[in-house]
Amino acid sequence: MKILLIRPNSEVPSAAPPLGLMYLSSYIREYGNHNVEIFDGRNLESKPEEIAAKIRSYKPDAIGITSFSMENKEAHQVAAMAKEIFPDAPVVMGGPYPTSQIDDAMADANIDVAVICEGEKSGLEVFDALENGGELDNIHEIAFRRNGEIVRTNPVEYIDDLDEIPFPAWDMIDLESYFTINKRKRRTMNQHQMKKRVVQIFTTRGCPYHCAYCHNLFGKKLRYRSIENIIAEMRMLKDKYNIEEIEIHDDIFNLDLKRAKTIFRRIIDEKFNFKFSFPNGLRSDRMDEEFLDLLKEGGAYRLVFAIESGSPRIQKLIKKHVKLETANRNIELAAKRGFSLGGFFMLGFPTETEEEGWQTINFALESKLHTATFFVLTPFPGTEIYDMARDMGYDMTAQYEHYQKVSANVSNIPSDKLVKMRRYALRKFYLNPKRIWGYIRTSPWHHRFFMKLYILIMVSLFEYDK
Repeated sequence: MKILLIRPNSEVPSAAPPLGLMYLSSYIREYGNHNVEIFDGRNLESKPEEIAAKIRSYKPDAIGITSFSMENKEAHQVAAMAKEIFPDAPVVMGGPYPTSQIDDAMADANIDVAVICEGEKSGLEVFDALENGGELDNIHEIAFRRNGEIVRTNPVEYIDDLDEIPFPAWDMIDLESYFTINKRKRRTMNQHQMKKRVVQIFTTRGCPYHCAYCHNLFGKKLRYRSIENIIAEMRMLKDKYNIEEIEIHDDIFNLDLKRAKTIFRRIIDEKFNFKFSFPNGLRSDRMDEEFLDLLKEGGAYRLVFAIESGSPRIQKLIKKHVKLETANRNIELAAKRGFSLGGFFMLGFPTETEEEGWQTINFALESKLHTATFFVLTPFPGTEIYDMARDMGYDMTAQYEHYQKVSANVSNIPSDKLVKMRRYALRKFYLNPKRIWGYIRTSPWHHRFFMKLYILIMVSLFEYDK
């Protein structure tokens, strides 16, 4: 079977390599018998007609589409084009969007099958069944139609031994194109990259925490790649692709602090000379001075702390349970070591008061962080916080597309006040002379440095919707 895997173009600002499609491709190549090609419309900034041209030229027997929730419109557009061009070719959708909003995804008659949660094993089984006319009922955690009705199968069986999954199919993308300068889309999740040749890796999947605002793509059981497997991929990336920098995208790399230290001891011993960043956020209360020293010696330069709220009550409500005093102390310890430090914060949680919103803002303002992102809570369907707000009687029919705007205000703070508080937080945070100097001192100097500094100041002075 010829399979074309597509990531649609959208307004998502990051166009890093599509690891999900690359993992699926390598898994199919290792354990299946299909021909697979990846088309990354986001990286190419493809227009709809260019994606359509690719579908026509490749003549796939099946089409796979991956999608975030905020780019679901573009994903449905690709599905419609695929069906128009090759009506008999099944369309399979996977990724965070169908995982969290399966009913919305399957409401589109152009989607034949949706793969929910982790997609390598079930994705291969779907394509095998579609080729051989097999039954879909026994494939775990998918949705499909039978006689016009949506059928959803048993919960996903996660892959416990992550070493069974081959390295992402780095050879199936034009990797060099992800190192080029692009004024519209960055090639990394980390906006403050140090080196040009940057790629992303996972060392774990899953997260045992139950944060109410979070999706559940990889499950609540933390699963590990072996340290040898991780080191082997890093060695391959260095030797074969001359990679200079790695972003670690784990949900919580340092949850198992002993293991995290061991990985960086191996990195130091291997003398890879990589630079490392953690743009997805480290657990701010799961670290110590030894860990920070190992990160520094191993080449880490950019740490991000996912604090979310400065209110102890809200921390408990959203089940984040960050120990705020410990987090602040560890931020100070990291600042003393010269790391570039960022923080994630959110305003507008259910029942949050204005006073609690100011607790969050003041935590950021009083911290040693060099950058901070102040999101307005976006209660995506499929999350616990969405259900919580709906059960409280809030109108949840809004479009959930933007982290900086008020999509559906479920807090006790008026929407106009939320916007003003966020604007104040940005202004006070980034127009602090000490903060500007700290940013200049710790941020990598490369082609986008002054552009980013300019944007930060402009956002602080003149809030705009981008």
